[in-house]
Amino acid sequence: MNFQFSNSKNKKSEDTRLRRLGNPALAGGLPRRPANRVSRILNICNFIPLVIFAIAAFLRFWKIPQFFNFTLAEEMQAFMSWEQVKHLHKVWIGVSAAYVKYYYGPGFVYLNALLFRITKDPVILGYFCFLLSMITILSVYYITKNLFDKKTAIFAMAIYGCSTLINFHDRRFWTPSPVPIITVWMIYSLIKAYKDTRWYILTAILIGLSFHIHLQLLLLLFPAAYSLLHNIRKIKISTWAVMIASYLVLTSPLIIFDIVHNYDNLLMPVRTLLGKQHTELNSFTLASTVSHTKETFSTLGRIWFLKLHTTLHDEVILESHFNKTPGNLLLSLLSLFTLFWFFLKNRRPGYMIFFITLVIIPLSYILYPSYNPEYYLLGFIALMTIVIAYWLRSLPNFVSITIVSLFIFANFLTVVTASGRYGLMVRKQLVQEAMAAIGNRSFALDVDGPIATDKKYFPYAGWRYLFKAYGRTPTASSIDAVFGWIYPDEISHDKPPLKVIVVDTITPHYKQHPLAVVRSGVYRAYIFKN
Repeated sequence: MNFQFSNSKNKKSEDTRLRRLGNPALAGGLPRRPANRVSRILNICNFIPLVIFAIAAFLRFWKIPQFFNFTLAEEMQAFMSWEQVKHLHKVWIGVSAAYVKYYYGPGFVYLNALLFRITKDPVILGYFCFLLSMITILSVYYITKNLFDKKTAIFAMAIYGCSTLINFHDRRFWTPSPVPIITVWMIYSLIKAYKDTRWYILTAILIGLSFHIHLQLLLLLFPAAYSLLHNIRKIKISTWAVMIASYLVLTSPLIIFDIVHNYDNLLMPVRTLLGKQHTELNSFTLASTVSHTKETFSTLGRIWFLKLHTTLHDEVILESHFNKTPGNLLLSLLSLFTLFWFFLKNRRPGYMIFFITLVIIPLSYILYPSYNPEYYLLGFIALMTIVIAYWLRSLPNFVSITIVSLFIFANFLTVVTASGRYGLMVRKQLVQEAMAAIGNRSFALDVDGPIATDKKYFPYAGWRYLFKAYGRTPTASSIDAVFGWIYPDEISHDKPPLKVIVVDTITPHYKQHPLAVVRSGVYRAYIFKN
């Protein structure tokens, strides 16, 4: 319908309204329909981020109790945190970094203890993971929008929020959980610092937090050093003072620990290089480098899609079921292409910060001489969502929207068809049924499964704390030899009347006939007279 202006006054007011829509070319008595079309497009663009955020929230909230894992990493953290709940006291270190005998700061211990003060049910950890992941999704959107544009930000939020691989990693409650959010904010602070060096205060805070989270974050010191060297003359003394103070406050527990313990943590790298401290790292070999390269390449494909009817435990677990879906070759090549595209085309301010980070993380992963689980690449994976989004932004709208729509649909199906057969609810049911058979009698706890190892509790961990949370604490368990120093008051040297063996996946044959056998999913609990 054409709109006829009755007089110049009405025409002027209509022109003003159209200009406010950002379309001055439409002013001057042109028909209203194009302005309405533009307005509808703008409204749709404003609505799309909310839709994607809602889909991501649904996928992250879907079956939290059923999917949540509680294995060795979560249980070790729980042991330390529950001691804080029992009697609050100062701790200067947290869990140790695998293979290198370095201790993180206690920040995550205090966080875990705070959640356990609400309830000792570990399901609360799963809900916290949901909250942290949603904040991370919003951070990816906000940072990408400010560094690039809104369209790229929408694509980045869609990739990060809906990727099943990222979803599954974000559901684990352990020290590497905050790696993605710290990584994206670190990159953002370094880029923003080119215009305002006060952003280095945030950089210093994030570096301090990194010592409480995971050593992979220390690789971000490389782009940080590059940025500081380029801007060092711009930084005011007051900014330096706040930076140093912030870092020292956050790392003060580790500093105190080092002072008391002969600087064991601080000098770990030097002592290791000089051969004065033993680590469990393997020797550098070409075979391990090739293997780690293949793993990195596989992860590039896994960002896009895993498979239907999978489980979180298979895809991201470390300890027991090594049944990870390999990345699709074509999807891995696509991710690699988007990475090269990003390096060639991105020349926005701070592009070298992205370049250094996106090279140093996978390169370190490939060269690191140890068993390298995929979560060592969490920071790289988070940044790849922005890289992929940047490439999608360059495509015609129909093509990019089609790709993202298919991506969301495929990952939606992956999540809703995934199984929780190793998850928390299956384990909780086993504990409750076992306690019904045990009654009021005390018991010792052991574990069994298909992996033959001298540390057999490690692949099948989590059960001691789960019996504490959902039943009763065992008087002794097979994990006491490793972690008993954390909870010595809970260990009894008296022989209990019963022994419970929790079995993972297999159907064992024991010489002694059990008093009872209870089942829950893939798990069995055999109850014997001790």
